[in-house]
Amino acid sequence: MVGLMVLSLNVKADTLVGPGGAFQPWTAAVLGPTNAPTYTSPGHPGPYWNNFSGDGPTANIGWCMVGGGACVIASPPGAIDYYGTSTGAAVANMNFVSNGSAVSVSLLGQLTNQTGTAQNPGYNVFGWYQINSNGTIGAMTQLWNTKTDTVGEFATFTPGAAGTSYGLFLENIQGNGQADYFWFMNSSQDYSAGPDKNPPDTNQHFAVFSGTPGQFFIGVDDTNNGNEDFNNMILKLVNVPEPHTFALLGIGLLLYGLRMNKRTV
Repeated sequence: MVGLMVLSLNVKADTLVGPGGAFQPWTAAVLGPTNAPTYTSPGHPGPYWNNFSGDGPTANIGWCMVGGGACVIASPPGAIDYYGTSTGAAVANMNFVSNGSAVSVSLLGQLTNQTGTAQNPGYNVFGWYQINSNGTIGAMTQLWNTKTDTVGEFATFTPGAAGTSYGLFLENIQGNGQADYFWFMNSSQDYSAGPDKNPPDTNQHFAVFSGTPGQFFIGVDDTNNGNEDFNNMILKLVNVPEPHTFALLGIGLLLYGLRMNKRTV
């Protein structure tokens, strides 16, 4: 009875959209063996995120997903579908569409030297942003930064009413304090600031993987014209069930317990 009740609950889930994009299947075979990994190239077609990482040959986001490589996260989900084109390329402009419920995002891992230490004062700031009706970046909200926050950090936010579009951003603050780079899920909006800035690249800095409905795993690349390993931050984004969902489930469990108790008396 409880199982049927849980299945009957209206499970809401945010969606991911982007021109020319869809969730694409892949297998761990595209990564190659741990002693001889392979990477996406003209001679070896594959996902846009499967590149060599300076953190180790088995450290890009693909290895984070399947486990067993140099990128270690808790409970790796496996080779779940990623968002891209039918040829494996990145989608330059993608965003989430809210179902109206809250969103929880947690930090599963970060393979980056941008940690805000005395030896290397550069650091990253992560957060979410609203999207204006004309598609431009709206209000930006910081959730954490690598100077003070570590793996296990999480935050909850509500993007807005159902149908509201929103995205995630990463700000890479250079150690000399002279240049900032802002990376958005819409790469055409990326920009840089500061006297020592370089023009931002035109690459997509986010790789999004789909879990169960309302659950996404996300890899972020923080480097301008970098190696695109998407492991500098590894995130999990899930929709938070509404309070009445828990209430209904609790009532179901109570009724089930009472029924079983009558049977045993």
